[in-house]
Amino acid sequence: MGRRHKTIVSADDIDRRELGYYSTPEFVAQFFADRILELRPDARSVLDPCIGRGEFTAPFKARGCHVIGYDVVDMSPRGCDEFANADFLKVVMDYDSLSLFQHAQRPQIDVIIANPPYNCHEVGYIRTQKVSLIRRFGKAAALNMYALFIRAILDYAPDGCLIGLVTHDSFLTATGHQELRQYIVDNCVIYNLHLCPTNLFLDQGADVRTCLLVLEKTTKRTGAIKVSNRPSSTREFRNVLRDKLFQSRDLNQILLTSPRDSSEFAVGVPQEIRCLFGERRLSDIAPCVTGISTGDDKKYIRQTPSEDFAVPFYKNPASRRFYAEPDGYLCTNFDEVGRKIPNFMIRNKGLIFRGGISCSSMGVKFGATIRPQNTACGVNPNVVVDDDQRWWLLSFLNSRLCLYVTKGIIIRGNMITSGYASRIPVPKFDDGTLDRLSDLGRDGFRAAKEGRPIGKIKASIDQAVEDFLHLSGGVKTYLQDFELDPTRLA
Repeated sequence: MGRRHKTIVSADDIDRRELGYYSTPEFVAQFFADRILELRPDARSVLDPCIGRGEFTAPFKARGCHVIGYDVVDMSPRGCDEFANADFLKVVMDYDSLSLFQHAQRPQIDVIIANPPYNCHEVGYIRTQKVSLIRRFGKAAALNMYALFIRAILDYAPDGCLIGLVTHDSFLTATGHQELRQYIVDNCVIYNLHLCPTNLFLDQGADVRTCLLVLEKTTKRTGAIKVSNRPSSTREFRNVLRDKLFQSRDLNQILLTSPRDSSEFAVGVPQEIRCLFGERRLSDIAPCVTGISTGDDKKYIRQTPSEDFAVPFYKNPASRRFYAEPDGYLCTNFDEVGRKIPNFMIRNKGLIFRGGISCSSMGVKFGATIRPQNTACGVNPNVVVDDDQRWWLLSFLNSRLCLYVTKGIIIRGNMITSGYASRIPVPKFDDGTLDRLSDLGRDGFRAAKEGRPIGKIKASIDQAVEDFLHLSGGVKTYLQDFELDPTRLA
């Protein structure tokens, strides 16, 4: 399910990069068989639309189910009673054109399980058929292959069908997948949602965030959802599934339903932090904007200033917190270039040269640094804020609470845009805490500028923020662990 290399060839010459094929671990397949047949003991027919070698269907076959499989490559799936060397997405699109009589002749399908291929939007299949795919499955589904399969499976499944998915979990929070999330909520009951360890497919060359979903195609509503947060390792995950170390949550406890959010799934979020999403957001305090996208940084940005490249440019401070030198110097005639070159885009022109705070856009850690007046900014989030609020806000944006809220809830990924950052909840600190955070922000700025360690300052910021919120010791420890390894826990 990953994209670490352009081509990842397995021992039997399967191009994983092209096919997006990664076999389902046996213990995961067994979990789905146990859970689904617990929910539906009388299930007899199981369909896998991307069956591969049949690893996922094997435990169902062992329990006496009739297995139907589709795949674009015939890998001789074991234990498959009916196999079609066919494109399931095309099967679903063709199914739309059948008559009601032909629909009625379709064999009963009790269960659909899938470990869909994961390829990004640039994969050739989507590029060449994008118009028809969007028309049939929606714009959000056409972002990548796994989303297309999820939407196709949901559409193809008859009412009452149980669905088991092993899939990339970017759809849980990414804004582009809001439509898909809502489609799942509107058309399914969710029985299980489990975040997988990032090393689940590491032995197959993929280090990626995935999740397990058990759904039922129905508009009825039932009780609690069994959920589990991301464990640290595959070994721990085996124990979680085997011993059912789950939490029970209502849908409204794991879904961000505020009009300011996008129906994100927030699994494992402590209630003490979740309640912050009912308060003000960063955009209520100051504009959070993006700036200039050059389309060709090597051409329009230089590392040293000159007469032709004189505009200090901040594009991604990454882990350079509190104080950072410019990332480079933008061409002096950028305004003229913007008028002439289509992919040289200048956004929020009236704001980008006002000073404030520049936040990281890429990388594991989220951090913020002061951006002086009369400097330009890139497509990373930039908070246009005056001096009276700049310093306490700088401290808060560098807190571990903010890191968790951003990377563990708002967007479980490595890229933060201004749209995501603008939704960061910001507590209404009392005057004493504001003064403390302002002093610490200035201390951090001076220390970073002078090359001195900022660790103690950072720890004092975390303490001030968390003490104000009266966070429990357990939540503080959780935030500390998250900061140490956000990639693993996000």
